[in-house]
Order: sequence, then C-alpha cells, then structure tokens
Amino acid sequence: MRSLMLACIAMVLLWPAGLRAQEVPEEPAEAMEQAQTAPVLEREMYSYAGQGRRDPFKELEAGAELGPRFEDLELSGIIYSPDAGSVVVLVDRSTQRRYRVWEGDVVGGAQLLAVTPDQAVFMVTVFGVSRQETLRLKNSDKE
Repeated sequence: MRSLMLACIAMVLLWPAGLRAQEVPEEPAEAMEQAQTAPVLEREMYSYAGQGRRDPFKELEAGAELGPRFEDLELSGIIYSPDAGSVVVLVDRSTQRRYRVWEGDVVGGAQLLAVTPDQAVFMVTVFGVSRQETLRLKNSDKE
C-alpha cells in the first residue's frame, strides 16, 4: 500500500514536467514571417546555340519534297567538259528515275562539288551533319 501511495505522489509531482516536455516551443518572429511569405520557385534555364545547326522546333520536310535519298542513287554516267561544265547522270535504284546534275546542284540532300572523267564528289548533309562522298563509274572492261 505504501508503494502505491509513493507511486501516486511521484506521478503528481512529475505530471507537469511531462506536459511541459511535449509543448511546442515558440518560434521567433522571423520564422513566422518567412512561413507566411510566398514560396520561392526556382527553375533551370536552357539556351540553344543554333549556329550552323538545324532548328529543332521546325517541322522536318517530307521525303517526296526532297527527292531521292543519296544512298539510293547510283552513278550512271558522266559527261565531262572542263570548259562548258560537266554533267553527272544519276539513277534512283528504287524508281529507276534519272537525274542530270551539274556542279553546284543539290539532289538527294547532296551537293555536287567536283566532277572528273571517272568520278563525282558530293557533299552529303543529313540533319545538319555533312560528309564527303565520292561515286565512281564502274569500268565495263573489268566486269
């Protein structure tokens, strides 16, 4: 009985201390003001240096408007004339359509740069990336 009485006295004495431990401490005035202001939103900014590149927001052109793909073209013949300007004859393998191309002309996304008696040099541009390709005539004597 005595132990029960001591336990009750201890509870009464410790009760207010337990309540004070659970109380939320008061925040300083600065913290209250910051909580009431609007939140700060941060976002990342990007820039695109488009010099010499295709605009990524422009619509891609249709294949029919551009003509044949360079990979589908085959060198059929060359009419070589250093004075009057040389002509290259290309054949589209899929449609069998023929194209006559002079130096500086563009066909299949490729510009004809130079012509020699047995080869044609093109600058092929695909999605803003350029490369140089050379098409050679097949020698009928060797076949």
